[in-house]
Amino acid sequence: MFGNSSKSWKLFSVFGHQIYVTPFFLLLIALFSFSGLEAGGGAQAFQRVLIWAPVLTIGILIHEFGHAFALQGFGYGASRIELQGFGGVTMNRRGGVRPPGKSILISLAGPVASALLGLASFVVLVVAGDAISAQSFWGELLWTMMAVNFFWAVFNMLPINPMDGGHIVLHALRWGLKDSRKAVRYSAISSLVVLGLSIAGAMALGYGGIGLLWIIMLGAMFGMQNWQMYQATK
Repeated sequence: MFGNSSKSWKLFSVFGHQIYVTPFFLLLIALFSFSGLEAGGGAQAFQRVLIWAPVLTIGILIHEFGHAFALQGFGYGASRIELQGFGGVTMNRRGGVRPPGKSILISLAGPVASALLGLASFVVLVVAGDAISAQSFWGELLWTMMAVNFFWAVFNMLPINPMDGGHIVLHALRWGLKDSRKAVRYSAISSLVVLGLSIAGAMALGYGGIGLLWIIMLGAMFGMQNWQMYQATK
């Protein structure tokens, strides 16, 4: 995803890309980690607590690296990546307004990177076979890494701003309409409709706990952003 900077601390850099973490990302890890205790105590529950930090950190970083390396490949230089409370954001203001075609490919690069990480986790599990028990730490880590990254790839393709699918719709509208103002307006409207349907669907399917709370909070934030986008085009 793409977004704005918030209070953060620098962790490291990779090929010029600066990696930062915010306090809310640490809260996200804590929420998902301790959700593993809901199923009860014991060694298995403690194991679930331990796997979420690497799963979330690696998964979100790989997704954002997809965007960052695509930007770099198109000549826009290094980016700033932030690990935030609702995932990650890649920030790069170089080049001004980018051509729609390049923008679509840059947006696609994140979900593709997530899907490839999920596929890599699956391949390791298949190749390892019985050498890695599904109940072991490494088995549960790889299964969770696979499931989370496939989910993250699909989830990010929902046509809702500011997720990658929303950006793709926006840039496709820019390309087709040749009118950025109308593109933003129609993209915001479609995002609000899909957002409402997605939250209603999650509740109808019986999602609960940390997962539903995260979806509702994300929905509220995205809904506000899209409403502001819509209002700005009046």
